[in-house]
Amino acid sequence: METDRREFAHERACLECGTPFTPRKSDAEFCAAGCRQSWNNRRLQRGAEVYDLLMALRWDRAVATGLHVFTALSRMAAGFRRQDIAERDGRRSWTPPAAVIARKPHLRAQALAQVRKPAS
Repeated sequence: METDRREFAHERACLECGTPFTPRKSDAEFCAAGCRQSWNNRRLQRGAEVYDLLMALRWDRAVATGLHVFTALSRMAAGFRRQDIAERDGRRSWTPPAAVIARKPHLRAQALAQVRKPAS
């Protein structure tokens, strides 16, 4: 049974190069395998140090605070954005948070039940 491609026929811009393309699959985000690889390679290259600093911020808060890790993360993000502007015509190089949460629903914030103290 052949998939009806008409439902995917609307053009969209490649997340990496910005070139308009007609996707073959409903969830296609890139015009070619090379663009997908470039996108993923950049994320891998940028990710290791972000991971290290984020884990320190979460699990070694005193050291991270003393080293101003949040400021370092913010500076890294600003540098990444400058690269995006210079090398990618300003196109963002990150997945929107809503899409990340949609793929990983266990990351959604959950309201905790309030514990009421008994009246004294």
